[in-house]
Amino acid sequence: MVKSERIESYRRFTTIQNELELESGTNYVFFRMQKENKPWRTDSLCHTSQNGTIHFCISQKQDGAFAKISVFNHDSSQSFDAHSGFIPPNRPALTLLASQANTSLAGKARIEGGIALKTGSLSYSTHYKMQASKEAFYDTVYTGEFSPYFKTLKFYPDLSRNQFPNQFAKERCVYDGSETLSSMLNCKTVIMQGRSRCDRCRITADRIFIRENVQLNNASIIARTISLKDSVTSSGTFFARDSIEISLSSKQELSNKFILQGFKTGENAYTGSLNIQKIRAENALIIFLADNWEDTFKNIPVTIADSVDLRGALISGGTVDFRGKITGQMIAYNFGFYEGSTLWSGFLRDGQIIGDTTIHPFLPDIVYLGGRASYEK
Repeated sequence: MVKSERIESYRRFTTIQNELELESGTNYVFFRMQKENKPWRTDSLCHTSQNGTIHFCISQKQDGAFAKISVFNHDSSQSFDAHSGFIPPNRPALTLLASQANTSLAGKARIEGGIALKTGSLSYSTHYKMQASKEAFYDTVYTGEFSPYFKTLKFYPDLSRNQFPNQFAKERCVYDGSETLSSMLNCKTVIMQGRSRCDRCRITADRIFIRENVQLNNASIIARTISLKDSVTSSGTFFARDSIEISLSSKQELSNKFILQGFKTGENAYTGSLNIQKIRAENALIIFLADNWEDTFKNIPVTIADSVDLRGALISGGTVDFRGKITGQMIAYNFGFYEGSTLWSGFLRDGQIIGDTTIHPFLPDIVYLGGRASYEK
């Protein structure tokens, strides 16, 4: 009896000790993240408390668009792994990053919850081809008092630009019928269709096409181009270098993160297209990292069509053609769209941006807005 009690007591002690060391390591990562005020990385860092009772080793490395925490206890028998990031502070419904953002509301465009500008103005369009309707609306405009916020906000796309593979184990992988993918897949061209499933799978590809009635559960997808269509239901992180195309008829209830890197291909050329034609999503994060993007480029990298209804956040280091609806928060360089060969720069046509401070997106630290360090499994 005494022996069994001692064994159980020791087991409880080691369990508590392991949990304490893993929690201490995770808290130290958060401390360093918030102290740096920018992305913090380490390959291997070990710490022992002064009395020697707590010992852990940690690493924080880039893993796709997010950083990955790895914490090990004193003998590496226990570990904790998760993606780290920040939950940013509440801000106005819309923030425009252009140094001089003169924005005109056209059609039935609405901004409720305030707009922050570095300098510039917001007005109802009186242009005879692009007039604001009676439904157009905006409320408070913030300028000088938000200057520290603009200084804090920074993009770090250099940390993620080398996350895309150029060599693949297989040339073509097709999942059809009711097949389930629940592990890692490295394949140049991936097609998921029919009623195939992905359960916590990780896919790295050059191109991936997901269509019909596919179900994605907590997927991690990294590819040059990503396409989601038809009645796909999804959750997870979708990280593309060149393009993301989304046209989904089914409502998305779970968390989805669509992140586009983009890259400069020439003095006046840029590759990067985040085209969302149709989606209704309850928990969405959309990011364009704008790697080396310049406002002199003629293309508009982010297009949000009128059949899009999002609850969450949209953050774009480039110009956005926004005609849908978002409830939450938007940060963009500026607005614009093409009608034929005519570029309407600085116009928000028909889009609706509704601020909601109860929505707290979990952001990768390569889009740094400050806030509270956190993690997601």
